[in-house]
Amino acid sequence: MGMFTLLQQVLSQILFFSATSILCYLVGSVIYNLYFSPLAKYPGPFWAKVSSLPSFYYTFTGYRHIWIWQCHQIYGDTFRYRPDGVIINNPSGYRGIYGNKANVKKGKLYEVAPRNPYHFSTLNTVDRAAHDRKRRILNAAFSDKAIKSAEDFIIKHVDRWCQLLVEDVDSTGWTPAKNMKDITNYLTFDIMGDLAWGKSFELKEPNEDNPLREIPHIISGYLKFFYPLIQSPFLNVWVWLKFRGLNSILERISPPEVKQFHKFVNDTLVERTELEKLRKQGSEENMRKDTFHYLYHAEDPDTGKPAYTMESLYAEAELLILAGADSTGLAIRSFLFYITRNPRAYTRITKEIRTTFGLVDEIKSGQNLSSCYYMRACIDEAMRLTPPGPSESPREVLEGGMEIDGQFFPAGTILGSGEWALFRNEECFGDPGTFRPERWIVDEAGGVSAESVALAQSAFVPFSIGTGSCAGQKLAILELQLTIARLLFLVDLKTPKGNSLGGGAPELGWGRRDRNQYQVADTYMSQTNGPLVQFSKRHI
Repeated sequence: MGMFTLLQQVLSQILFFSATSILCYLVGSVIYNLYFSPLAKYPGPFWAKVSSLPSFYYTFTGYRHIWIWQCHQIYGDTFRYRPDGVIINNPSGYRGIYGNKANVKKGKLYEVAPRNPYHFSTLNTVDRAAHDRKRRILNAAFSDKAIKSAEDFIIKHVDRWCQLLVEDVDSTGWTPAKNMKDITNYLTFDIMGDLAWGKSFELKEPNEDNPLREIPHIISGYLKFFYPLIQSPFLNVWVWLKFRGLNSILERISPPEVKQFHKFVNDTLVERTELEKLRKQGSEENMRKDTFHYLYHAEDPDTGKPAYTMESLYAEAELLILAGADSTGLAIRSFLFYITRNPRAYTRITKEIRTTFGLVDEIKSGQNLSSCYYMRACIDEAMRLTPPGPSESPREVLEGGMEIDGQFFPAGTILGSGEWALFRNEECFGDPGTFRPERWIVDEAGGVSAESVALAQSAFVPFSIGTGSCAGQKLAILELQLTIARLLFLVDLKTPKGNSLGGGAPELGWGRRDRNQYQVADTYMSQTNGPLVQFSKRHI
């Protein structure tokens, strides 16, 4: 009994000293972060200064981008969003963080996503030298020649999509109201599937039994699961576990739809590489010149050997589908939301397209398509109001630190700039919540000066900049231009009376009250619902 009592006393003392040590550490950490940290001078919410929990919490709400915007309204262009992190909301700050000369590397979150922890895509490669090498190779898949080769594939899918949109026109000449959330994703996933794998997913076809139709929803669920994780205090632990068996566990417990998607991609990869081998032995003219073709035949400039293994080729092609399809689908939905709520803009853009082209077959890349300045302005305005990545892409300052706008940030500081807030910077846009495509076109008589356009352009970076810029941005713009021009040439569209799907509401609170603002949920990438749109065949 005496020994047992002694053991109890020893354990009690251990627990006491452990609890005391933890308490002292927490108190000391709070005091350091508030008063002695190099970032102590920056304003921000009290709890964000001492803990990453506020940032972690807002990932669960889906409105972390709104929280960042609110903090900028309260604390100014620069605020501290976590003990070791600062978010900056101005063009010079953005360029200082993401520009080519920035002394930073990608944040830890990029190491979470890859399915295979030993084969990262260009997006998920953190090491600067390795990333630059991968990026040089990837650029070959998005050369002007490669993009021109992709145009016929895009047009084929867009024309079929437009045909399907008006198949159920009723006696009034209009279709029922359609929720464009899935409809736009079906189009863009089919296009990117065709370009990246040589096989369309056939999502847009009226086949409810197609199991691959779940792909956009699977991706949405995947992002909702992982986004809180990458903003959590446990991020480093998760990355550490990826190399110690976690990925194999996740593979085994994945839902059937996820496994089906991976099987589809793997099977198609094998099938397509075999086809490329056969075509390589034949005539060059018979080769299918899509994005996969250029990736498969890419060579490492340093060694002259094939640039991609099967595993790394999988990672790159999967990235093209997931990132490329989701972001272009979002831009189309944003365009439809705003253009159907702005009759003046709708009239002007349809007139421009329908007077520039006499036949739908004339709508191809070239001088006429590039001359549709108002259409391009509408696309840019839609992307400004609904950026694909609404919050910041974190960058970690490297050894030696760096200076931005006269402020020095030491090594280890996490920096970022949230695009939702930046694209609503009042100093750059004046009326940032308004859909006004005219802001992108110099018109001195209309009150739009070259200086105001240049200022807006300085804060508009939908494809990012520097080494982290989107390699496929030219392809994305071409896809958007072809889709919108051919759609508005072939059909008329409107939003049903009283429709509010996708818009804000007074009861949603500060930053989300505007009924004419397309709402997004922040899951690292923007998730949306709506808009509702009706279509009518145009009599040409």
